[in-house]
Amino acid sequence: MEETMEAVVEYELAEAQEEITRKPARKPPESVAEYLAMPEGAPYFQFINGEAIEMAAPILLHQHIISNLNFYFVLFLKQHHIAGTVYPAPVDVYFTETDYFQPDLVFVSNKRSEILENRKNIKGAPDLVVEVLSPSTGYYDLSHKKAIYEQEGVREYWLVYPNELRVEVLQNTENGFVVLNQARKTGAVRSAVLEGFTLEIAEIFE
Repeated sequence: MEETMEAVVEYELAEAQEEITRKPARKPPESVAEYLAMPEGAPYFQFINGEAIEMAAPILLHQHIISNLNFYFVLFLKQHHIAGTVYPAPVDVYFTETDYFQPDLVFVSNKRSEILENRKNIKGAPDLVVEVLSPSTGYYDLSHKKAIYEQEGVREYWLVYPNELRVEVLQNTENGFVVLNQARKTGAVRSAVLEGFTLEIAEIFE
């Protein structure tokens, strides 16, 4: 009898485990409102032109680059007593009803602090946005997201190309984004938004 009960329990556990593995993955949200109603934490999504794109965990090189940039940006703000905040991903930035992005890093000056009012996400254009290109997101960073950043008033857009050890800094002008400066393998890049901020390429990719 006891052996029979153990067999039944084992069978029920196995059946329950099989049922779990048969369950489909959580369906992506169909709207920004549905996404915002999800509990905090992974999975993370971007809404790009109305389409929910799940964000895969970044590779170590990607995180290393963002960590370096975050360090030097924050250090510059502190050393020069600049009022503003740097936010590394994941942080939601709302631009339009169909465009809700998670840039790799953003800087918001105190002059634009109204876009931080709800303390949950950013509603409006940060002063500066950084995107580290990857095979899964690079297309969007160079096309639709770039167009939205330009249209909505992001003042400066940094594009980091890990495979090329290259950084391109774009400035938003009356004619849209133009290349402010760039460097590949050696040299330095500078910011116009953070006047006086210059960073050697080696410090980004070290």
